[in-house]
Amino acid sequence: MASATPAKKNKSHTPLVASEAAKLNLHEGSIVWAATEEYGWAKCKVLSVGPDDVDIELLARKHVENQAGKRVKGVLFNDLLPVSELDDDVSEIGDVLDLQVLHDAAVYETLRLRYFEDKIYTQAGPTSLISINPYKQIVPLYTQRAINMYKDNVQDSAPHVFKMAQAAYNNLTDNGICQSILCSGESGAGKTEVAKLVVQYLAATTSQDAGFKGGGTKVNPLFQTRQVQNQIIESNPLLEAFGNAKTVRNENSSRFGKFIQILFSPDHTICGGRVRHYLLEKARVVSQHLGERNYHVFYQMCAGSNGELRQRLGLLSPQEYRYLNQSGVYELLDTDGKPMCDEVVEFKRVEQSMSQMRIDATLQEQVWELLASILHLGNIEFETLEIKGVGEGSNVKKSKALDTAARLLQCPADVISEHLTHSMVKVTGETNAIKVPQNAEQADAGRDALCKVVYEKLFAWLVGCINTCLSGSDAMSGFTEAQRRSAENHFIGVLDIFGFEVFEHNSFEQLCINYANECLQQQFINQMLHAMMAQYKKEGVEVDEIPFEDNSPCVELLESKMGVFKLLDDECNFPKGSDEDFLAKLMDNHKGHTHLKAGGQSSDPHLKEGLMSKAHQGSFRVQSSKKAFVITHFAGEVEYSIQYFLDKNRDTINESLKTILKQSAHPLLALCMSEKADAGLPEEDAGGAAQARKTGTGGKGGAAAA
Repeated sequence: MASATPAKKNKSHTPLVASEAAKLNLHEGSIVWAATEEYGWAKCKVLSVGPDDVDIELLARKHVENQAGKRVKGVLFNDLLPVSELDDDVSEIGDVLDLQVLHDAAVYETLRLRYFEDKIYTQAGPTSLISINPYKQIVPLYTQRAINMYKDNVQDSAPHVFKMAQAAYNNLTDNGICQSILCSGESGAGKTEVAKLVVQYLAATTSQDAGFKGGGTKVNPLFQTRQVQNQIIESNPLLEAFGNAKTVRNENSSRFGKFIQILFSPDHTICGGRVRHYLLEKARVVSQHLGERNYHVFYQMCAGSNGELRQRLGLLSPQEYRYLNQSGVYELLDTDGKPMCDEVVEFKRVEQSMSQMRIDATLQEQVWELLASILHLGNIEFETLEIKGVGEGSNVKKSKALDTAARLLQCPADVISEHLTHSMVKVTGETNAIKVPQNAEQADAGRDALCKVVYEKLFAWLVGCINTCLSGSDAMSGFTEAQRRSAENHFIGVLDIFGFEVFEHNSFEQLCINYANECLQQQFINQMLHAMMAQYKKEGVEVDEIPFEDNSPCVELLESKMGVFKLLDDECNFPKGSDEDFLAKLMDNHKGHTHLKAGGQSSDPHLKEGLMSKAHQGSFRVQSSKKAFVITHFAGEVEYSIQYFLDKNRDTINESLKTILKQSAHPLLALCMSEKADAGLPEEDAGGAAQARKTGTGGKGGAAAA
């Protein structure tokens, strides 16, 4: 006999609208979709009908095992959706808008069946594409034949990321309007891979010499592209090495947002490019969660550098460095435990990429010196001292790490030691700042802050080198100033930014990332739903209202005149502003707001019970109301710890650390510290909140690949 499982409440799907409920006509034997806690959306047969719920039996479905015959009791009417007999073979439906009955279950089933047939792309209207990460190579999707087909605008071609790229190019050339392709989704969804495919497709098809013949089977037929197309593609290994890392959900997760602008000349061929970056995850340089890694480039350097370079950098294995050994993960392994890449080969690829970006051998060595200095700085340890009449201070414990870091940074070891263990504080009425001793914990924090700044500035300089290379290509070298300005305003942009994030411990970085995603979600709602309903109304077409979650209240909470970011900026301007005062003002100004709660009051059971069960002992996910706040985002509730919120928003370092940077004679470090916004840095050298506000695409129209 089949086992019966009681249905649980609070399903996370859109409730039935009246017209859908009327179509059900529930009775014994009815075939419906049911939202169940254990099995998700399941096609089932109604066994009995109660006053407000039903008992069901699950039916057999393709590619689903061990579910047929299972019974579930007490499924609420609101958790049921109709089944359309006309949508029998949904795997052949390339656009979910073609479904006879459009609702959550029908869309999920369509995507599921297409996925098992290696049809990972599905349209959601003319300007949106759903892309599901297959976690494997599907060679036929990316052959020369596929490129030719989409380039030639073959009618009734299957949904594909190439098709969206071609549509953006057609709109650019036909209408003269800049296009933007937004790649959004959660971590591990494949956003970065989709962005790379878009760039590679445009590079392969918009060159004057990109007239590919026939239909071969090579996965990446880019051998005939011109100089600038190759440079755009060759910049990717450099960006990935310095900006990507392993997370618990993704082996190659982008830990920064980037907006790539591919510039076109009047004859519609690629003539240059630009990269803007946002919200680099600086905290990863000094700490990582369990199961994660630091940025790829550190491991590549440790594995790939040899001989004189390795000796000069004083490199050891990753296990020997505090900034690399916290998580216990040193390699990228597949599900069978085999290495996914050769770090030595990847190191050579990064060097080759830097050469392609016209970074000469001398500068490359200086890049490795700065990276190695960060690792050695991380190994500096401090011990707390009692200073008579002052209180706690600290000393640097004797080790080779300080001397090696000082040698690489070309800065005296005593200067580094002195300014890590003391902070310079300006006192009202005094001309000169005074030295205040730092205890070991404070010195630790100062050292970490210094390393984060060095890495951030180095990353920005590398992006600047890429932009200089792309803007100085042969294709643009003969342009007049007017032609150059015209090309800079004739582009296809590709935005690849973090997906929505919620971790065990969420801070200011996650707030900025989730705010950017809220804005993207709002843009999607405005373009896909509001605009569509307005068009129907204008044409006199009567349609049912489409139920959706409007995230405007959350966006307003974050960006209004008295919103989270404005209150945070104001608190930063107060001489004695504090994280606690910011939280108090936030909760006072938005008392009763539907999308804001005090820490520890989340309705999410995983958040609410975080410290209440033994399984979550010591978890950070539940804070007291004095240390955190909860925001209800479109993707769920997130609890944010306010610790260091003001410092992170200011995004500055104290005078002591600035002294170390100023006294360093390292030529590349001096160059990095002098870089301006137009070399790849976000404008105004602003804090994270300001960067999050600048993640707009700068273009109109275009397609969104999720």
